[in-house]
Amino acid sequence: MKPRIPQIAPLNKLCQLVTFSVLEEVYPREQIAALLSQDQAWEQRERKLNQLIMVYLLIAWSLMARCSLRRAYDRLLRPLRLKCDDLQESTPSSGALCYRREQLGVRVFRHLFRLRCRPIASPSTPGSFAFGLRLMGIDGTKFSVADTPANRACFTEHSSSSTTAPPFPKLLATLLVEVGTHAIVDGIPAVSHVGESRLVKGLLRSITSGMLLLMDRGFYSAALFATLTQLGAHGLCRLASNRLLGKAEQVLCDGSYLITLTSKDDPQIREPLTLRVITYRLLPQAASLLEQVTASHSQHASGTTNPNVHQIHRLVTTLLDPVQAPALDLIELYHERWEVELVIDEIKEHQRLAQEPLVSKYPIGVFQEFYALLLAHYALRRLMSKAAKLAGQDSDRISFTYTIELVTDAMLIAPVLLPAQQAQLSDKLVNELSRRDWLLPARRLRFNSRVIKRSRTRFQIKRPDHVFLSAKHFPALQDLIRPSFRQILLI
Repeated sequence: MKPRIPQIAPLNKLCQLVTFSVLEEVYPREQIAALLSQDQAWEQRERKLNQLIMVYLLIAWSLMARCSLRRAYDRLLRPLRLKCDDLQESTPSSGALCYRREQLGVRVFRHLFRLRCRPIASPSTPGSFAFGLRLMGIDGTKFSVADTPANRACFTEHSSSSTTAPPFPKLLATLLVEVGTHAIVDGIPAVSHVGESRLVKGLLRSITSGMLLLMDRGFYSAALFATLTQLGAHGLCRLASNRLLGKAEQVLCDGSYLITLTSKDDPQIREPLTLRVITYRLLPQAASLLEQVTASHSQHASGTTNPNVHQIHRLVTTLLDPVQAPALDLIELYHERWEVELVIDEIKEHQRLAQEPLVSKYPIGVFQEFYALLLAHYALRRLMSKAAKLAGQDSDRISFTYTIELVTDAMLIAPVLLPAQQAQLSDKLVNELSRRDWLLPARRLRFNSRVIKRSRTRFQIKRPDHVFLSAKHFPALQDLIRPSFRQILLI
């Protein structure tokens, strides 16, 4: 007779007692279960963990950047252990969690992100619409990942111009963000040697009619603007100094002008494309002051001053009517593109805490973490949007870091609450976030240098060729059961 593995009754398992009511409102259990079945990601035997809980656990882990995955799960179990004396089940080991993550893969997270992360704002949401169009923004960023052979082989940029390898491999991602709510509605991750302009093509699946896309100059292409026109959307983009230098065909009443591109100008477009170019410069008095603001390191020949503020700036758009969309309004509106930079700051500086790298040692785990990070951010932003609507304020007035604290606390106490109390938990969080005494001050006009304060160190930068020794490298210590530093001393 074959030995049988004893099974724990489902109702006595800790994973069946843990609840994620705050996350379940955004990502329902039934939908995740359906995706697990669709992607054939269910476990064969539940043991201490099932894959449904693993999905929620990885999203919750994105809000606990200081913890390992095992420690994060143990934090969620702690209230149950303190409340009940008969819960003797131990926390799954790190190996068991890694095994479950490998079984789960990344497809469930990618499909859940595409299914649930959609624009949140309504026409009445402050800062979300202009000229009757929904404001969207695109930008790219890089995430540091764990420095392992597998990650370095996948995410290291192979460039002959680079003399030194970066301290951590980089995951490149291009994000599509709803400007008014900071909700990330689409994202394309890739290895670092894939350009941002190529990844934008993947985001077109989420562009719909009635959107106005704000982009930096690195994303401009005639083909992209032609595609936006075909989709019924519009674009507003900054122009590099060497782009669209042709003669103006028609000067409009607000000083902007029209220019038509053909396949001779750009082989990627098949039909003539009419664009509107807007030129402007800053007031001399303002430009003289802004010249003292240190330029970003990404600009060419940047130093302690920024003389480029005196130059003529140019924007290009598919909004051709100067009456419907005046040039001055478009110039002011373009600065809303910086909201996308703030979204990246929220993820990397506040949600991830001080740019700590994604910890997974293999690329599949890295992509898994990436999508879990975006899913957690969307859940936070959806909650913040409800709080802003209740308070009658812009979403900018709701604190992102305070929201992380509240949601984390709510997930910790949820397992010990009654079902009726769990159902009201999300509403209570919205009421707490909308309190007048915790609202952030309104945005003010300010100009800051894009610099960081970094302390110097006398230590060398860690490189792959550095030698790290352990007891197994010393032949004299290999036969000892518990070798110590004392064994390598000579008097």
